[in-house]
Amino acid sequence: MARKRGLGRDDVVTAGLTVLDDAGIDAVSLAAVAGRLDVRPPSLYAHVDGLAGLKRDLAHTTTVEFGEVLRDSVLGRSGPDAVRSFADAYRRWATGFPGRYEMTLLPIAADDDERRAGARLALGAIQAVIRGFGVDEASAVQAGRSLRSAMDGFSRLENADNMGRGDHDADFAFLVDLLINGISQTGTQPPDPA
Repeated sequence: MARKRGLGRDDVVTAGLTVLDDAGIDAVSLAAVAGRLDVRPPSLYAHVDGLAGLKRDLAHTTTVEFGEVLRDSVLGRSGPDAVRSFADAYRRWATGFPGRYEMTLLPIAADDDERRAGARLALGAIQAVIRGFGVDEASAVQAGRSLRSAMDGFSRLENADNMGRGDHDADFAFLVDLLINGISQTGTQPPDPA
């Protein structure tokens, strides 16, 4: 293979995202990414710190992307409307990009401030959703974890095709309504009648 001129870190990450989208998290390797770029795997070491560095960069990129989607979903919204918009955006992105979604779940190293800052985008969206219910700080943390856990569980089951038969959209709407009712009972805002 000829060395590709002008190759940069962004090119490597973009090729990694393509591998991730096409074949999933287990297919991400230096060889697979190098193949996409028509270079030899050792050429990637000038741009990423081996496979661990590549996965870290992919995790950061996907975490920021996901966080921006979630943040945008709640802008200008509050209460039940914010929860529904957040939940729909979460499910749509997590099931539309299952490899990227799995990558966002890789653990963040204690000294990785950049990745931690990226993860705060999603956390900020969750906090914005919960704040609209007048929930105290301790309950807000629990409600946020419950919301995230429910979205993660549903999305993973859907990605694994383990939901069984039925109307999954109706099932998801039912789950979101359960969450809204539970958060509403914890806070000061009355439940949404819809």
